[in-house]
Amino acid sequence: MNGRDNRDDHLFLWCAFLVFVFVLLPALYVVYADDVNRPLLALAEAQIQVFAPFFEEAQTAWARIAEADPASLSWETMQKVLRYTGSWIRWPFALLLVLFGVAAIFMGRVGSLVRRFNMESLLRNNAESFPCLRPVVGRGKYLLSPESHDSGPWKIARTPVQFALENGLLLDEQGKAFTPGQALKNGLPSTELPAWGNARLDGEKALRVLTEQLGKRFEGYEGLSPCRRALAVAFLAYAGGDKKGCVALLDAVSLSYREETGQASCPLLEDGDFANKLKTQWERHASVLNEKCLSIHAAYELPWFMALLYRARQKGVLASSQFLWLRPLDRPLWYALNQCGGRAAWAEGFAPWAHYTAEEKERKTLTKPHVAPAVASLREALSAQGWLTEIFVPPMPETIPVPPADAAETSNSEAETSSIESPPDADVVLCPPEENPEYDANEDEHLADEYY
Repeated sequence: MNGRDNRDDHLFLWCAFLVFVFVLLPALYVVYADDVNRPLLALAEAQIQVFAPFFEEAQTAWARIAEADPASLSWETMQKVLRYTGSWIRWPFALLLVLFGVAAIFMGRVGSLVRRFNMESLLRNNAESFPCLRPVVGRGKYLLSPESHDSGPWKIARTPVQFALENGLLLDEQGKAFTPGQALKNGLPSTELPAWGNARLDGEKALRVLTEQLGKRFEGYEGLSPCRRALAVAFLAYAGGDKKGCVALLDAVSLSYREETGQASCPLLEDGDFANKLKTQWERHASVLNEKCLSIHAAYELPWFMALLYRARQKGVLASSQFLWLRPLDRPLWYALNQCGGRAAWAEGFAPWAHYTAEEKERKTLTKPHVAPAVASLREALSAQGWLTEIFVPPMPETIPVPPADAAETSNSEAETSSIESPPDADVVLCPPEENPEYDANEDEHLADEYY
């Protein structure tokens, strides 16, 4: 019964559709012919009007269409009018379709969605989303040029030998310090220059230099420089769980970074309102300062900042790229922090690394500098690179001199008459000779049979 009812419903709908199409629509058209024909005539007039200035036939047709009364036209007449005007407009449309087809062939589907960047424009575009990149925007050519390798606020990190040469730690045989020109060629080590393999490390001076590298003692918030205050407050906020506040603070300093005539500056750090904001956030997160992981490193500023960064990273990722502005503003602090989490120290961060490690092992504050391990690390690095004369040179194998003929006969006769043999070495283990000869695949008959 359900199937039959469905067929009846479908039949009724078809009948209603036919009545609507063949009865109601014509009746409605007759009643509202003027309202239906008027927009259709306007369309036909617009189609033929384009060609009226160029063709007389089109001009005549356009004039007649403009004079026609929409209410008096039948549907058959309207069809003829639209078909006639369409015969004119179809050729320009056909030409446009051909042009679009050619463009589609030679133009990629995503051509309009692709943006092309060079190094500078890509960095500038990314800096809109990541303000931490703003300090290096517009400095790409300078940062990649040889001029920035050894000079300027963005000079590259010093290698152990560059650090030693710049501080006069490598001495010659007369005790005079080697100059960079006697060891480096175009900023790179050269084995052809006098310092290679002939230098001696001045340990006492290295200890003094690294002690100075450790920096000033930690005297609390008031004793910090403006850029170190901003960084300390940002790290404290991150360690206290306010990650957005930390990133916002670091980004604000990045946006304020300026560099004129080779001098880096950040006007925001000198702003009074900004300083008051830093002081407020410092007091808000002061509870973190009482934790032992920070208190045991409160002797010197650089190890304390290293401990603070480690504490902040317990809450999440806090990369050095978030505060690129620190590198030109405070180079010692930058390299002390940039090496956190690594397996080796920068030459410009030897001292804070060594002192921080010593305090971690002792689990207490060390008021005296512990940089002696840094001197040993510097010596080891220079020795491994071949700069120092104390490097190990393996002895050459001894050659057995050939005795003269008479001496050889005498020694043979003595060996025959002497029955005393030297005792065997207890550390030498002698094994019996092999019974089977060495295998040679070229002489293996079974292998030859398989191959051929």
